[in-house]
Amino acid sequence: MKIGITGADGTIGTVLRNELSEQHELKSFTLEENLELGSTKIDLSRSTEVFGKFSGLDALIHLAADPSPNALWESVQQNNIEATYNVFNECVNAGISKIVFASTNHTQHGDTLLTTTETLDPSKNKILSLSDPTNPDSLYAVSKLFGENLGKYFSEKYGIQFVGLRIGWVVKGNDPTIMRGTLSEDYMRAMYLSHRDCVHAFERALGVDKKFLLAYAISNNTRKVFELADTIDALDYHPVDDAETFF
Repeated sequence: MKIGITGADGTIGTVLRNELSEQHELKSFTLEENLELGSTKIDLSRSTEVFGKFSGLDALIHLAADPSPNALWESVQQNNIEATYNVFNECVNAGISKIVFASTNHTQHGDTLLTTTETLDPSKNKILSLSDPTNPDSLYAVSKLFGENLGKYFSEKYGIQFVGLRIGWVVKGNDPTIMRGTLSEDYMRAMYLSHRDCVHAFERALGVDKKFLLAYAISNNTRKVFELADTIDALDYHPVDDAETFF
């Protein structure tokens, strides 16, 4: 399969490139020139730059965004909303059959946060499912809900398959204990997504035959606040790691 990856030089993009390149032909897209990666430099917020860039691809993994939960509106509008529309629209123009979209746990984290977007209140004792109402904790989360809804619209109007993964917390070193002793420790222990489970989630998203699907991408954490049963059934996703084994 020929797969494009936007934001290919980010943490998740790097993890996916390292693992998916053995089974698929990958094309990387980055905001800045990356000679080592050999990526295509592109500002996704500019439709004229996006036009024609996805020709020949079978699927697209859209990771590129301002990833900060504290991102200001100007950046969210440009990098997460306008860019996402341009990417999805060009997927249709290019005849791409599948979009895998990096959504976020922050779309529901308003129900579980303690004081900030990267803290969690265990005393709330919440277990959330995909059928629960969204509760975005930030403009970043709002932009990801836009992406999910835009994906639904494009799947209905153009027949393109769409999988939105509500991703937990992936760290470069794959070790969640970097948050030990910080205010974000509880949040990490609930939302940790190991590199191995991350790759598995995206592999299943690429392979599943669904018109539209939302799913969680977190590891099988003992302290998780997301119920994985629906994701396991719909995506055949079976995470094997648990943040607690590190702690």
